Amino acid sequence: MTTSGPRFYIPALASVLLFFGLVYLYTREFAILSNTIRVSRLIIGAMLVMGLLGAGLIWWFRERLTPWSRHITEIVLVVLCSLLFAPLFGSLLNRGLGSTEFQSFTFLAETPYFASGYGFMKNTSLQPTGYFLEVQDRSGQHLRLRYKKQAYYPITQPGDPILLPVRRGLFGIRVVALQ
Repeated sequence: MTTSGPRFYIPALASVLLFFGLVYLYTREFAILSNTIRVSRLIIGAMLVMGLLGAGLIWWFRERLTPWSRHITEIVLVVLCSLLFAPLFGSLLNRGLGSTEFQSFTFLAETPYFASGYGFMKNTSLQPTGYFLEVQDRSGQHLRLRYKKQAYYPITQPGDPILLPVRRGLFGIRVVALQ
């Protein structure tokens, strides 16, 4: 059986486009993951669940994948993709089925940061790329949040209480919704 011809190009093209779409979603999700409270729990939990789902998928198709030596690439692809994209799916599920409420935090600092992929030109005025907001929650945990739009608290003093929109997700992981 030959694998050339147009009917084999369509699934290959669809899988490549799906992969690039997932990578695009992942890059958009990094900003949200950086503002997730206790993100390590979300990532580890999602990787465990997706690892089990990947192993279950391999077990489900075990007869089709015999002999194992001929299908090592497919098995590795399923395991790697399920583990690599697990944080993306976990974050999307957590945020998508959650509710937003305002919670009180103690303001510590708001500092601008500057970032450039190619360096900075000499004798040019720099505009902040984004801001770091350092707050403390009720349990005493110190949080460093990142956002890009504008300075939200330019006249707030350290120690003042502030309200931030927090989305409590499906898995109980909280995400601070700053733009």
